[in-house]
Amino acid sequence: MLLRTHIMFAIFMIILFMQQVENQFLFILMVLVATIIPDLDSGFSSYGRHMIFRPLQFFVKHRGIIHSFSAAVLLSVLLAVFYPILSFGFFIGYSVHLICDSFTREGIQPFWPLKVRSSGFIRTGGKIEESLFFSLIFVDIIMFFIFVVLG
Repeated sequence: MLLRTHIMFAIFMIILFMQQVENQFLFILMVLVATIIPDLDSGFSSYGRHMIFRPLQFFVKHRGIIHSFSAAVLLSVLLAVFYPILSFGFFIGYSVHLICDSFTREGIQPFWPLKVRSSGFIRTGGKIEESLFFSLIFVDIIMFFIFVVLG
């Protein structure tokens, strides 16, 4: 999926969980940052095309280990050990990205190194994703008013 769709799903999850966390600013920041991280393994992604990520792309293939819950859990546990306040938001953001990509035709290997793939019918950048993106904007606005403004 495209970055904008990942961000809209991340905002959905932020609104859903925001009232349950202590430090809302750090939670929001970590969800948004973590939802970008899995695509750093692609030289074609919005952030992955920057030269600083080329060494990473040399060692891993796109939608390989970085696009797995194995990496999400490992990185979240490391954060929980050293910076516990960041780990929940990180896990939510990273997982949202993986769940979204599991519905695309390319899919993901959710439990790397197992070769099992999870894939769906959505073409990245296609009409279904575009409809999903605009639907998420609408849902996010409604949820914001229900959970944040009125809540």
